[in-house]
Amino acid sequence: CPLVRKTIRDGRFRTHYNAAVVAVARGGAHLQQKVGDIVLEAGDTLLIDAADNFIEQQRYSKDFLLVSTVKNSQTVRHDRSLIALSILFLMVSAVAFQWLSMLQAAMLAAGGMLLSGCTTGAIARKSIDWQVLVVIGASIAIGTAVQKSGLADLVANYLILSGSEQPNLALVKLFLLTALFTAVLSNAAAAVILFPVAIAGSEALGVSLMPFVVTLMISASASFATPIGYQTNLMVMGPGGYRFSDFLKIGIPMTLVMGVIVSFLVPLIWPF
Repeated sequence: CPLVRKTIRDGRFRTHYNAAVVAVARGGAHLQQKVGDIVLEAGDTLLIDAADNFIEQQRYSKDFLLVSTVKNSQTVRHDRSLIALSILFLMVSAVAFQWLSMLQAAMLAAGGMLLSGCTTGAIARKSIDWQVLVVIGASIAIGTAVQKSGLADLVANYLILSGSEQPNLALVKLFLLTALFTAVLSNAAAAVILFPVAIAGSEALGVSLMPFVVTLMISASASFATPIGYQTNLMVMGPGGYRFSDFLKIGIPMTLVMGVIVSFLVPLIWPF
């Protein structure tokens, strides 16, 4: 193989094979370093992202001992990308201009994806993340319990409103509390559980709910501080060779910067 004893970057693997290396294993162990800096050796196992015809092209190549697909993997198709983007644009436009509700637009968009051949029924069924739906359903129940038990008012009074009746300071506290929740839970769970707290806080201050809702939505998506905060964090943790502490070092400052920006802009765009 012409790439042996060369780094993946210097050997131009992507250009040579029209495929991208995602991860490398050697001796049964995953190499924990940047993929582009790995020096390839004979016998390395490569996880690559390639086109459908890669196996046919390289099946009998002397560069690879064995070429096979990953079980249950799906190749990303680009031939109908414009159609899919058009359907997405129409869905967002229909909701933005209030022509349709979010549910109606999403159902029509899903039907359009099937009818246009952008996806199949089998792939659509497999793409449903039941774990996320269960988490959202359970979170709604917890959120309802938080509201009806009076815990939302308690949290709002003692954490969000304690020491000050300034709405701006309440927004900062809500952002930090939600960011803490989303670092260890899913963003959907954090938003649903703390939504009653946002309602209680706005009612206690006698101000508009909208700034609190927007702050809650944005802070629930600030899942930067831990690898368990969001699925994509875990996806890049392994191939990138990151540690838990790396997310803390980068994620906490990013969360604080976002908190400052949100606390400043939200009251200007959505006044109290």
